[in-house]
Amino acid sequence: MVIPFTDREIEKAWRENKLASQKIPRTNAHRLLLFYAVECGLKAVLLRRQGKNRSDLCSEISECQHDVNKLLDCLSAHQSLRLPSQLGMKPIKGKSGNDERKFTPGDVNQMWRYGGCCGVFDITDEDLENKLLEIVKWIDGELKGP
Repeated sequence: MVIPFTDREIEKAWRENKLASQKIPRTNAHRLLLFYAVECGLKAVLLRRQGKNRSDLCSEISECQHDVNKLLDCLSAHQSLRLPSQLGMKPIKGKSGNDERKFTPGDVNQMWRYGGCCGVFDITDEDLENKLLEIVKWIDGELKGP
């Protein structure tokens, strides 16, 4: 079940998570809040563009869930804002060798929530942070005005 939220609640979550994520140096907790700020901000832009005031009235929100790239696609945002499609953490040593830990942009929150670090495919946590910060700037521009 998805809990419905108003457009005002989502925009407030965007602002509060963005503010909380701005501590330098960032830990995974700050990165996670940055990720959630972007997710909330993109959903707020989507609601505004569709003229809807509740998340449960926007099917794209439940379809996209935590996937920033899918939300960007719904908004027809520039491809340069997208997170890398192939992400991964260092493998875990297992009984039968190394267990790979590949994931999608929709799982970034899970990686940081459980203390992981991006470190495969030449993409670092800092690279993801910088990409999320680019998206933050874009969202700021979208949410200004009426």
